[in-house]
Amino acid sequence: MRDKLKNSYSECKKLYRDIIFGYSEVRLASVEGKVFLKHLDEMDSNATDREYDDYLHEAQESGLKNEKDALEFMIEEGLWSWEQEQNLESLKEELSTLEATKKKLIVKAQQKPIEKRIKPIKQEVYLLSQERNESIGLTAEGYASKKINEFMVYKAFYKDKELKELLYTEEEFDILNNIDLAEIMNCFADTYAVFNEDQIKLISVCPFFMNNFSLCGDAAYAYFGKPIIELTNFQISLLNTAKYTKSLMGNSKSPPEEYYKTPKSLFEWYELNDKSRQVKDGLNQKGEAGASTVVGATKEELGAVAQDGEEVIDLNKLAKEKGEISFEDLIDLHGL
Repeated sequence: MRDKLKNSYSECKKLYRDIIFGYSEVRLASVEGKVFLKHLDEMDSNATDREYDDYLHEAQESGLKNEKDALEFMIEEGLWSWEQEQNLESLKEELSTLEATKKKLIVKAQQKPIEKRIKPIKQEVYLLSQERNESIGLTAEGYASKKINEFMVYKAFYKDKELKELLYTEEEFDILNNIDLAEIMNCFADTYAVFNEDQIKLISVCPFFMNNFSLCGDAAYAYFGKPIIELTNFQISLLNTAKYTKSLMGNSKSPPEEYYKTPKSLFEWYELNDKSRQVKDGLNQKGEAGASTVVGATKEELGAVAQDGEEVIDLNKLAKEKGEISFEDLIDLHGL
């Protein structure tokens, strides 16, 4: 998972509270007292789209090249090559494929080799992207993106929890020194990063949320009392994720007691059951053996794969008892 997750029910509840209220309480070294960071919504996104177009036009009028023209110029000058560009795109595609493959795998032992392949490719993509960006310099799109990020930050910080009074006027924001600007930009990025996809999944599986969500019939208005257009992006993300989580729970066996210790282990149980069911269906269609043939699975993971009443065999324990497990032993275990 991308960021270090808040993996206790109390931590998830605090983040859930922030999602419900539509803001997070933060502190800045340059400001006395609490500051309220608004969670952006669809209207904010539309506003930033318009601002982006204006900044892009401003950049082009000032003579900055667009991305395509800057890339062609950089290649003509020998600062970059089409081979490097194609290599970078190929690595990004490979990375995307590996990450998608990892998500489909059932057990952690199967995911580790994929993770080992992902790490160096990520590093290479990062280094090549850095080299490309340094060579290409500031483009019209880059300028517009930088300005739009600052615009979003300016519109996100408030003095009051009612989100009525902006922390800075436009004039005050424009004259912020680099230290103060960097502080609020980092605060915005760090706060928003907490509400990533994996963290939202953990919140969605918590009983304090799912018990209420199950009563609202999946209706956004019934839950938040607002039309969808007025919901924050995090509220919409939570509702969409909750539908997925509810579906997982409905098709899963009840987790053993130890899986309730943390939201992460609980969600992993439900997701493991779902992936296992898909694999089980595939094996059954092929007429192959079931749960105990999943390579690398722990006893707990095999328990999730096994159907009700199906025996789960701990091969590690069996190997210790027998000294080794022959191919004939495996044949006998599966009744073949």
